[in-house]
Amino acid sequence: MNRKTRLAHFAARIDVDPQAYRDAAELGCYVTVNPMADEPELLSRLGIVASSCTKVDLYWKYANEVRFVQVQAKDYPLSRTPGVYARKAPSGYTNIVVVVREPLISSSEVAQALKLVIAVQLDEENLGAGLAKL
Repeated sequence: MNRKTRLAHFAARIDVDPQAYRDAAELGCYVTVNPMADEPELLSRLGIVASSCTKVDLYWKYANEVRFVQVQAKDYPLSRTPGVYARKAPSGYTNIVVVVREPLISSSEVAQALKLVIAVQLDEENLGAGLAKL
């Protein structure tokens, strides 16, 4: 899948669920797949408690590219040490996993994770198919 298609898919996700869209200013924008711990109205509507928000998946548009990002709490069942991991997924997306030190994922944790990814300056052209810590 090329960049043009990823950008079109991102726009389509916004059309399908505009409430999942977040403008993160200098961090770009994103569409969440899972709710965050600090979204009480959404959690209530879904019948979910904040303590279950240990992972948030999102599609992140930044620098005219869309990446699939997973922000995981420190105790998420797939134990990894805190940090940034990345791979080139078969779908064509760059898949980024950020493991944070917090027990729950809130919007502030997502913002911090995106800042960390930007700071890492990952070399997407040389990513392999396996998830590697950066």
